[in-house]
Amino acid sequence: MSLSAAQSAVVIGDLRRARRRQRVAAIHWVDALYQVYITALVAVVAVVFLSGYVGDTKIDARAVDRLAESGPAVLGLVVAVALFVGLRSGSRGGPLALERADVRHVLLAPVDRAVALRGPALRQLRFLVAAGAGVGAATGQLALRRLPGNPAEWLIIGAVFGATVAAIGFGSALSASGVALPRWLATVAGGGILVWAVGDVAGKLPVSPTAVVGELGLWPLYSAPVALVGPLLALALLGLGLVRVAETSLEAAERRTALVGQLKFAVTLQDLRTVMVLRRQLAQERPRSRPWIRGSRRPARWPVLRRGVRSVMRWPASRLVRVLALAVAAGFALRGVWAGTTPLVVAAGLALWVAALDAVEPLGQEVDHPGRTDGFPIERGRLHVGHLPVVYVVSALAGLVSGVVAMFPVGSHLPVGPALVAGLAVGALAGCGAVVSTIQGAPSAVDVLSMATPEIAGARTVARTGWPPGMAVAGTLPLLLARAAHQRGDEVMPALVLGSLPVVTALILVAGWVRFHDPIHEWIRKAMEEASPTRAMERAAEEREAAEREAAGESSADPGRDGDDRSEDPANSDSGSTGSTSAASKRSPKPKPKPKPKPKPPAPRPGPAPSGVQGGTSAKPIGRARDRARTQPSPDETES
Repeated sequence: MSLSAAQSAVVIGDLRRARRRQRVAAIHWVDALYQVYITALVAVVAVVFLSGYVGDTKIDARAVDRLAESGPAVLGLVVAVALFVGLRSGSRGGPLALERADVRHVLLAPVDRAVALRGPALRQLRFLVAAGAGVGAATGQLALRRLPGNPAEWLIIGAVFGATVAAIGFGSALSASGVALPRWLATVAGGGILVWAVGDVAGKLPVSPTAVVGELGLWPLYSAPVALVGPLLALALLGLGLVRVAETSLEAAERRTALVGQLKFAVTLQDLRTVMVLRRQLAQERPRSRPWIRGSRRPARWPVLRRGVRSVMRWPASRLVRVLALAVAAGFALRGVWAGTTPLVVAAGLALWVAALDAVEPLGQEVDHPGRTDGFPIERGRLHVGHLPVVYVVSALAGLVSGVVAMFPVGSHLPVGPALVAGLAVGALAGCGAVVSTIQGAPSAVDVLSMATPEIAGARTVARTGWPPGMAVAGTLPLLLARAAHQRGDEVMPALVLGSLPVVTALILVAGWVRFHDPIHEWIRKAMEEASPTRAMERAAEEREAAEREAAGESSADPGRDGDDRSEDPANSDSGSTGSTSAASKRSPKPKPKPKPKPKPPAPRPGPAPSGVQGGTSAKPIGRARDRARTQPSPDETES
C-alpha cells in the first residue's frame, strides 16, 4: 500500500520528532556537555604534562629542511591508509552501525530511507571528526616541542589535519557503500593509492595525490595553498556519501547491526578478546581452507605447539598484510625515537601490541572454550604455557621486521645492533602484553573490593587496561638506553645488554603467571573472602548455630541425668522426708522410647488374568484393584 505525498510528509515529521525525543531522553545536553568537558580537560592535562615531561630539544635548520621535503609524503601515507580502510569498509556495507529495530522496521517502512540514515551518519561523522581533531591537536602539542613556529598554529593545524583525515576516511566509506562499490574494486583502488604513497615515501615513485593533502599538516612551517585540496576532498566525499546514503544495502546493514551491537557490549565490559573476534567477523576475515605451508601428518611430540603453528599457517592474506603494516609503522616510530622524538615509543609499542593480538589467536581459542580444556588430562596452566612459544616467536618476528625498517639506510636510520635488539625486545614484550590481555579476560561482574571502595575500582580498571600495552611500550627501554649512550659518546652494546635483562625477566615472569594463573586467583579469592567483613559475620553466625545445635543435642541425648543422680542419693530417697517425695513427684518422667514401626507385608502378586474380554493396556488401568481382588484366592481355598 502506497502513501500519498501528504501522508509521507506526516510520517517523516513524526519520525524526526520521535528521533529527537529519543536523543533528548537518552542524555541531557548539560550532562553530555559536562562529560565532554571533563574528558577533554583530562586529556589536555595529560598530553601537556607528558609533552613537557619528555623535554625533547628543538631540531636544527637542516632537519627542518628534510622534514619540509619528506614530511608531506609521510602525512600523505596516513591519508592513504584512511582511504584504503574507508573504501574496504564501505564495500562491506559500512560504515553505519544501526540498531536492529531501525533496520527491520524503519528502513522497510514506506518512507525515504535517506531521512532515517542521515541522522545516524551525521552523528557518527561528528564523533569521528571530534576524535580526529583531538588526536591531531595532541600531535601538534608534541610537534611544537621540537619544531619551530607558533604553538597556537601547531595546535590548530594539527586539529584541522586530524579532522580532515577522519572526514576523508568516513566519506570514502559512505560513498563506497552508497554506490555499491565491489569489494575487489575497493581493494584494488585503495591498495593502489596506498602503494603509491609508500613509493612516494621511499622516493621510488612520483608525488602521490595524498601527499598534497599531507602538506596541510606542515602549514606552520610553510604555507602551501594547494594543501586546501584536503578539506575540499573531504567535503566532496561526504557530500556524495550523504546523497547516496539511501542506497545502503539492507542485508549488509542487518549483518553489521548484530555484530556491532555485540561489539559495543564487549567494549563496555572491557572484554578485549571478544572485541577482536567480533572485529574479524565484522571484516569477514576467515582462516584459509588450505595452509600456506603444509605440515607433517605424523603424530606430534608436542601437539599444542603443532596446533599453534597450524593456526598461524592458516592466516588469511589480510591478516598478514595488517601485521606487516603495523610492524612497518612501528619501525618508522623507532626511527623517530632514535632521532630524538621520545613520545613515539608509545606508537611503536601500541602498533606491535595490536599485531601481537593476532599472534595470540591459538591461545585465545583455548581461553574461549574453558569447558573443553576442563576435559583434557592436563592442567589448564600447562596447556596455556604450551602456546607461549608460538606467540613469542611470531611477535618477535614482527619486531624483527620493525628493526629492519628502522635500520634501512634512508634518512636518520638506526645502527644495526640497536635496531635489531630494540625490535626484538618490543616485539617480545608486545607478545607478553597480548598474552596478559587474553588470559585475564573481562573483569569480574561482582568485585567485593571494588564495591566496598569505589576509589580503588577506577585505579584497578586503569591498571587492567594499561598494563598489557604498557608492557609493549616498556620494550623500548634498550633503545632509550642505547640512544642515551650514543649521545654521550659511549658504547651502545653494554646499554643494550643492560636494557635486555628486564625484557628476559618479564618473559619468564609472564610464563610463570600463565602457568599458575588459576591457583593464584583462587588463593586471592579465598583471601578476599576471609578478609571480607560480611564473610566474617557469616562465619560467626555459622559457629554460633553449630554451638547451639551441639548444646541442644547433648541435652536431648541425656535429659534425666540430674534427676537420676538425685534419686541415687540416700538423702533424697523414698525413706526420707516428704519434701523429697514431692520433689521427686515434680520431676519430669523419662521419655519412653518410641516403638519401632512394624514392617509392612509384601504386596501380593497378581494372579492369572481372568478369561474373557480384558481392558486397555494403560499404565494404570481402571478397575485393576477390583480385578486383583477377584483373582485372589479366598481364605477357605487357601486352607484347603
